[in-house]
Amino acid sequence: MSFKALPAGLALVAALTTALVACDRKPAPPPAEAPAGSSPPVAAAPAPMARPLAFDQTDPAAKVVLRLPAEIANYPALHALLYDREVAGLRTFAAKAQTDQKASDGKFPWRPYNRQAQWFLAADAAPLVGLRALWFEDTGGAHPNHGASTLIWDTTANREIQAKALFRPGADMGVLDRAICDAVATAKTHREGAVPLNDMFSCPKWSQTVLVLAPSTEPGKVGGLTALIDPYVVGPYSEGDYEVTVPAAAFQGLLAPAYAGAFGGAPKSPGNPDGTLSVTMDVVK
Repeated sequence: MSFKALPAGLALVAALTTALVACDRKPAPPPAEAPAGSSPPVAAAPAPMARPLAFDQTDPAAKVVLRLPAEIANYPALHALLYDREVAGLRTFAAKAQTDQKASDGKFPWRPYNRQAQWFLAADAAPLVGLRALWFEDTGGAHPNHGASTLIWDTTANREIQAKALFRPGADMGVLDRAICDAVATAKTHREGAVPLNDMFSCPKWSQTVLVLAPSTEPGKVGGLTALIDPYVVGPYSEGDYEVTVPAAAFQGLLAPAYAGAFGGAPKSPGNPDGTLSVTMDVVK
């Protein structure tokens, strides 16, 4: 609109109104700056993708099998770590079988290799979750090999820890050694044909065993430690494995402060008197 087209009075009013509106406009504030020394926001790490509870692979060279407990799904990071690690090992075993089969050149009938592992929930007592496993493998030798495995998970740190992390630095681990030794000696008295501990088959150190968290009579606690001992450690192969449980009261003073509160009560089950395994593996034919 041209002010020339308005009477002088109206033109003056219009000009003043336009000027006042222009003066009242405030410039937009500049974007806020991050405080000095602060880091830009970091996107949260995506949650691990859900893994299966089983893995099976069979070919002319080998059969490999993995079974995980249903409860592991409550801990996605633990589930992902264990599944991926176990499957990688099984695939490596299967690849070795294929290489060995090709190298045989058909000189003798090929008997497929076999490796299987089954994991069980042992104890769930925040901040600790304990798993145990049985495994066996057959590569055509005089007899299949077998053994036990363990995994201890810290739910607060969301990571795996080694059994030695349960104990104070500098703790007298001879206390645990003696408790395991006494339990093995007692179990041998209940096992027919067992060879007493001697110079050849002596007491094992705790570090020579597979330590598993034992469930407690007190809900939400770990009642002790179960030591799994492979053949040849405390007796001949024919004598088999040993499983003995030591109550938490026997080693409470050795525990690290971060984990001492997770232990309490007594072991929910003392195990079999002769030290035979309390769990069995479901072998896939």
